[in-house]
Amino acid sequence: MAKKKFAKTLVALGALGVASKIAYNKYKSVKEDFIKEETASAADEVKKYNAIFEKKVVEIEDEEFMGCEVKAVAARAVIDLGLAVFEKDVYINFSSNASSVTIILPEGVNVTCDVDKTLSGVRNLVENSDEEGIHTVYVIGKAVCSNVEIIPVNFYVDDDEDFEDTDSCETDDSGEQEAEADTAKENAADGEAKTAEDELEIKEVAEN
Repeated sequence: MAKKKFAKTLVALGALGVASKIAYNKYKSVKEDFIKEETASAADEVKKYNAIFEKKVVEIEDEEFMGCEVKAVAARAVIDLGLAVFEKDVYINFSSNASSVTIILPEGVNVTCDVDKTLSGVRNLVENSDEEGIHTVYVIGKAVCSNVEIIPVNFYVDDDEDFEDTDSCETDDSGEQEAEADTAKENAADGEAKTAEDELEIKEVAEN
């Protein structure tokens, strides 16, 4: 019986080892393909940004953004366009699998989303404007077991500033409360001193 259990254990470990090797080889293959795609698109107007089992942050500053393609597998991808220049309508095409994708946009652009989602959450926190001449970013993609968020630049920074303002107000109130407490103590001390003087005068009169 013990030998049979031992043999089953060896078989299970062997199967696990084979599965792990297959999974690792698959990861390496996809990783290599992702790197090749991204490198090949470096000179293209519409670039490709790929991430697998990693955190990838792409920042585009002071240059025209022409659109991009994003692939994320078990990764966190951040496409920061907060300082990018928009001269026309652009497209962001993405594929997200078990990942988190955040797209940061500057003020003065609108957003339209068309996302095919499965067990995923998609939040667009950009407020569109009716003004003429505003360019639109079309976010098109597929999300599986993922979280996709489109936010305006400085969205979370503004929240932090609000918290700081609240803290400063609380500090000022506490300072006022301390001052009031000190005044109350001084008044109480003056009252005690006056009472002692009155008692002393009464005692002197009684003795005379």
